[in-house]
Amino acid sequence: MEDALQNTNKQTLLRRLKLRYQARLHLRRRISWIGYSLATLNLILLAFLVFDTPLGLSAKKLPKRLVTIAGDVTDIGRLTVIFAVTATVLLAGILIGRRLSGVRRRYRMAILAQIAAYLSLSLISASLVAHVLKFAIGRARPMLYDSEGIFGLHPFANDFFYESFPSGHSTHVGAVFAALAFLFPRFRILFLSLGLWLGATRIIIGVHYPSDVVAGLALGAWFAFATAILFARFGVIFNVSPGGWPLPRFLGLSFGGRKK
Repeated sequence: MEDALQNTNKQTLLRRLKLRYQARLHLRRRISWIGYSLATLNLILLAFLVFDTPLGLSAKKLPKRLVTIAGDVTDIGRLTVIFAVTATVLLAGILIGRRLSGVRRRYRMAILAQIAAYLSLSLISASLVAHVLKFAIGRARPMLYDSEGIFGLHPFANDFFYESFPSGHSTHVGAVFAALAFLFPRFRILFLSLGLWLGATRIIIGVHYPSDVVAGLALGAWFAFATAILFARFGVIFNVSPGGWPLPRFLGLSFGGRKK
């Protein structure tokens, strides 16, 4: 009986998602993925050609105080730290939600669950791709600049010193802060600025080149964007704007005078 009920609930959920998807087909717009990809590749190439060599030459000459400060904050980009903070925020939201009335509580819990799903999927998918690329490319880190230069590649070396591109921390930061920028567009500039500064700490402490960080931030942001588009097409946490962009549902944004 319990298995039959679970199967029924699963089928109901899938049916509801299908209906949501079909209801939003007319709002879909073509996303210029090729244009975004070319722009990102240009930024990475620019950083590689213009900034990586000067950084390799001067990384050991940065002020020790600056390196110390950067080292103190850079671990915010660790996957475990991000998940711990996210879990804490969600737990706080659940505890606060318990004081609300039944309908409001269910709505709050649904929103928190959707936000958690969006953040987790964006972060985990971006992290998996970043670490596969790091392993496959095997770029030498700036600490080995004197012997390897910026072109040192040792694919599949499975060694910390040959896992520079792309930056894993920057990928995590790019995914989380881009996701937050989509969820809370009013604070978009703040989130993107924080993401850039946290990415820069990887350069300051000498474990990544600028192109590694640019690639990581862009990769993380791309997954946050792609996941938001996917969720918007099912009406989960996001709606699709007239321009095809994901906009958060829980902020009560309206299009053409109507709330979605």
